[in-house]
Amino acid sequence: MNQPFLKKAMPHLVALAAVLLVIFIYFSPMFGGKVLKQYDVLQWRSTFQEIGEFEKATGERTFWTNSIFGGMPSYLIGATYHGNFTNNILYTLQTVFKHPADTIFLLFACFYILLLTFEVSPWLAIIGSLAFALSSFNFINIDAGHVTKGNAIAFIPLVLAGIRVALYKNKWLGAALTGVALSFELSAGHLQITYYLIFVILCWMIYEFVANLKQKTLPNFLLTGVLLVASAAVGIGTNITGLLATEEYGKYSIRSQSELTKTAQGKENEANTTSGLDKDYALAWSNGVTEPFTLLIPNFLGGASSTELSSSSATFKELQKQGIPNAKEVVKQMPVYWGDQPFTAGPIYYGAIIVFLFVFGMFLIKGGEKWWIFAAAMLSIFLSMGKNFGFLTDLFFDYFPLYNKFRSVTFILCVAQTMFPFLAMLAVKEVVQGKVSKPDFVKALKYSLGIVGGICLFFALLPGAIFDFTSEADARMGFPDWLKTTLTEDRESLLRMDALRSLFFILGAAALLWFRQQGKLKDAVFMALLGLLVVVDLWGVDKRYLNDKDFERKKTEEAVAKTPVDEQILADPDIHYRVYNNTTDFDKDAITAYYHKSLGGYHGAKMRRYQELIEWHLSRNNMECFNMLNAKYFIVGDSTGNKFAQRNPFNNGNAWFVNELKWVASADEEITSLTGFKSRETAIINKKFEADLKGFVPTVDSSASIVLTKYQPNKLNYEYSSASEQYVVFSEIYYDKGWNAYLDGALVPYQQVDYVLRGMKVPAGKHQIEFRFEPTVISKGESIAYASSITLYGLLIAALAMGFIRKKKEA
Repeated sequence: MNQPFLKKAMPHLVALAAVLLVIFIYFSPMFGGKVLKQYDVLQWRSTFQEIGEFEKATGERTFWTNSIFGGMPSYLIGATYHGNFTNNILYTLQTVFKHPADTIFLLFACFYILLLTFEVSPWLAIIGSLAFALSSFNFINIDAGHVTKGNAIAFIPLVLAGIRVALYKNKWLGAALTGVALSFELSAGHLQITYYLIFVILCWMIYEFVANLKQKTLPNFLLTGVLLVASAAVGIGTNITGLLATEEYGKYSIRSQSELTKTAQGKENEANTTSGLDKDYALAWSNGVTEPFTLLIPNFLGGASSTELSSSSATFKELQKQGIPNAKEVVKQMPVYWGDQPFTAGPIYYGAIIVFLFVFGMFLIKGGEKWWIFAAAMLSIFLSMGKNFGFLTDLFFDYFPLYNKFRSVTFILCVAQTMFPFLAMLAVKEVVQGKVSKPDFVKALKYSLGIVGGICLFFALLPGAIFDFTSEADARMGFPDWLKTTLTEDRESLLRMDALRSLFFILGAAALLWFRQQGKLKDAVFMALLGLLVVVDLWGVDKRYLNDKDFERKKTEEAVAKTPVDEQILADPDIHYRVYNNTTDFDKDAITAYYHKSLGGYHGAKMRRYQELIEWHLSRNNMECFNMLNAKYFIVGDSTGNKFAQRNPFNNGNAWFVNELKWVASADEEITSLTGFKSRETAIINKKFEADLKGFVPTVDSSASIVLTKYQPNKLNYEYSSASEQYVVFSEIYYDKGWNAYLDGALVPYQQVDYVLRGMKVPAGKHQIEFRFEPTVISKGESIAYASSITLYGLLIAALAMGFIRKKKEA
């Protein structure tokens, strides 16, 4: 074997071995046949079930599902798009590395590549990559089942690596790598994380523009920028099908403007004046101003909303004193979180050592490069505070393009999660490469240890000097005074102990730096011990929120076990009807969709009009609205918690004739007219459709019939018979950006009626009616995606070939 090649490859092989070892040990139950519970994955599988079963049975694709919220496009659920070669690569990777191993591997590998492009040694890059991969945010995402979010975070450093190569090494190769990396980033399928990546790039490019302007190298920088933009455009093109479909659908979803001027409560409708989400909804999950301290001290605010306390806790002792039975079980789920969020699965913790090294780097690193990293990190931290940092949030929410399209602003901390270990490793690189004078080193170490270590020491000694450790939820939940008292004691204790814990790791890292600078530790020993400390620190916190208890044996081939209620409903021979699960909230009901077509669901971008129907009528038990949605079964519960199916004898069926059209002039009139109307007799229709029905008046034919003869999620067939012209209302959600109506094979117009449904004038006689979901955006997008994929990977191959030829000539 080529010895020089082996020597050069050895660090990378060690890096691969390191991440595989971490994956194998941490997720060992998975290799023993167990699976993660991951409730959000279960919700997604339930929502996707109809789509998956249909595609498996027919070999066809569907871009519509009736499984949730009466029916909606599947673009943001699990649509299959052709033309994006990157998806094939991702699928192969996910086949080799089963989830969540694939996410951890990607997090490590992409950050490793980023550090290498900044001339960080492979050995040090292993430490930084492990720190990035082991951030608690990643494991909380994995535990919850936020797969797309985790993968999108992983590709952030890969995009930055491509930009670095383009700016400082090879324009063409870097541009090609950036395009490929962006293609992977978008293919991960979490647009919010991709959007936040733009903030990092903007901070970086502002710095580069100013630096090149001062150095009088602006033309070269601008040329590189043009290549990067062009390559990024091609990378976006590989994902254009989903992006175009999402953009088209977004105008009909809750992430766009409402047509209503009033809310269901009679207030002025702010959603009518904004093109994005309702601000209160978007900012519901906002960090408090003290929440960023969890980046350094994980239990600063108590940890997760539901946390297990030990038998030495004040709460456990008081429970025993009060004679509460099963005290050990009670303390397994205590509400110790006292922050501003409605609830949390756990704190975002970057690692005490990483935070310390980040601050160390700010004092140590010379030049301006650190400032764009610092700016991106701080911007993300302040924006994560949302409504609690109103001035900045309002500025971005009201004026920054697309910012108001996303909820849960805490997700933006993925930016700081990338920047903290990045700058931390750049700082250690300076030390290892001997670029730092002793006075500069001592000054940086003294200041960073004083600031970061001082914060930990203060909260270890005097946590009660600032906080009272109470939460608004304590009073809301009606806790007795004795429990409130013990909870505050335990919250204070959790903060104190984790502050001491963080201080220990900071002092350990500082000691390693000091001995390395004094020449008493060799680089290999220094980096091995530093890496060990980083891993032990993060591993211990990660295990609080994702551990062996979160794995279980797979109990059935079906993701959702079939209940007697499900079996009762599924015994119905009808081919199409809907189910309303009255035992849960409309917007938290994904599981019902596994076996049934549900009126509820779980989705962050449901149809705007359907959401308004929920708020105005379904939540107020307007039975006519349930009937028009063909809600044939209600799942209800009794006082003992047992569930059973209740047949609704008044559901309208799949289609029916009306003898009156009630014309209205606005969306406000449409939705208010649903109060007290008779859905089988009257159809409410907006005057914007008058041209379709000019001069038409419905007639009554008691012998008329219409029957649904074939059901597919993307195709509905009806047999119609009437002696006179009729107006038919279909119990299907209106969406004209894809649904086409055919009468005996000929395309015909249809209208939006009853606020969310479809209606159509049908002539006398016997006819075949068919609705097909045929969104033109898919074929258009896939043509662009194929061309972009060929171009992108062609550019990458060409750039690699050019580099190889150049190296061969130089040799």
